[in-house]
Amino acid sequence: MAEQFYANRYASILYRYSQRFLTDQLRRENLPLESAQIPVFLRCAHRPGITQEEVAFATGLDKATVARTAAALEGRGLVRRTPDPGDRRVNRLALTAQGEALLGAVEEVVDRLHRAIYRGLSAQEQDIACRLLVQMCDNLRGAVEQGRTGRCCGASSKTAQMGQNPADLAQEHC
Repeated sequence: MAEQFYANRYASILYRYSQRFLTDQLRRENLPLESAQIPVFLRCAHRPGITQEEVAFATGLDKATVARTAAALEGRGLVRRTPDPGDRRVNRLALTAQGEALLGAVEEVVDRLHRAIYRGLSAQEQDIACRLLVQMCDNLRGAVEQGRTGRCCGASSKTAQMGQNPADLAQEHC
């Protein structure tokens, strides 16, 4: 019997190779980040003042992981966590001047990763792959939420609540 193709298996393999690639590149560039910190770092760079909850939603990380990562980045002097004036329980995140100084080098490392991943794919194939992966993430996010609450939240409605359009997410992530 032939082995069944499952996208999640290859997404997992792609993730592991991506982490290895990023770890190697960060070391080569002598950047004070770990590969797992890059999504939080870049969210802080591209959306200064973003909340930890918004980072968690956008990256698929749980809130505790985002909080630990933000604390670690803050400890390295790369991110500033500021309590929201309207709700002191909410932390808003932004890069510090030291983080801003590293942004170009970090983005170059991520660009190298994208060039490696997309090598041999046309722009149209890249777009299709990204849109399909975003749809699969949206589907699974909804299933996870339904399992947690017992009701279907509709991940795309949560996306809209967070001020994100699913099509924009595809463009932003890819």
